[in-house]
Amino acid sequence: MNKRKDGINIGDRIEIIKITTKSERTYPSQILDIINEGNYLISGPIWQNQIIPMHKGEKIKISYVVKNKGRYAFDALVIRREYKNIYILEIQKISNIKKYQMRRYYRFNISIPVIKEFVLKTKAEDEILIEECKTKDISGSGFRLYSNYKHDVGDIVRCKFNIEENPIGIKGKVVRIEKVDTFDYKYSLGIDFIDISEQNRDIIIKFIFKKERILIEKGLI
Repeated sequence: MNKRKDGINIGDRIEIIKITTKSERTYPSQILDIINEGNYLISGPIWQNQIIPMHKGEKIKISYVVKNKGRYAFDALVIRREYKNIYILEIQKISNIKKYQMRRYYRFNISIPVIKEFVLKTKAEDEILIEECKTKDISGSGFRLYSNYKHDVGDIVRCKFNIEENPIGIKGKVVRIEKVDTFDYKYSLGIDFIDISEQNRDIIIKFIFKKERILIEKGLI
């Protein structure tokens, strides 16, 4: 089968991003059929077993993952909807496909054990400080990390952790430091990923979307 330019195939899982003046809500969906290069039939969004109304002419964003390449997105218009045995939308692509900007990803609150390594430079020789930390939250572009070491903004750290049995290794930059009053830790570090493979980033993103879907189905977000 020839590869499509957009990287989308029938049966692929996608995300519908419904945009309002106050927020964006993300719903899982699937490509049901491809009418032509710019028109698709997709499953309509459902939340808490309730259909989310989508109106003809409504503008949405479609986000999807291309294996070994990353996550992409494009703007689309709803041009038809059907309520038969299943909820179906016909959408039309109205923008170029762009690599999804990581800053737009939802920052998911979750505690994940992390091994943090920091090279402390001294006059004698460099010393590697290793600390067991935990995340406060995580996104595709960084995380907040609980730590007891007093870092400076600009410090470069290496972190190792697991996402559903997938070992992840990243290099990050400390961009924000806050004192916290927790039982185990003194500081909350805002860390931006500055060296991460697209494969590892995609693992993180898919994990976040999976957890989000579970919370949406339970009516918790």
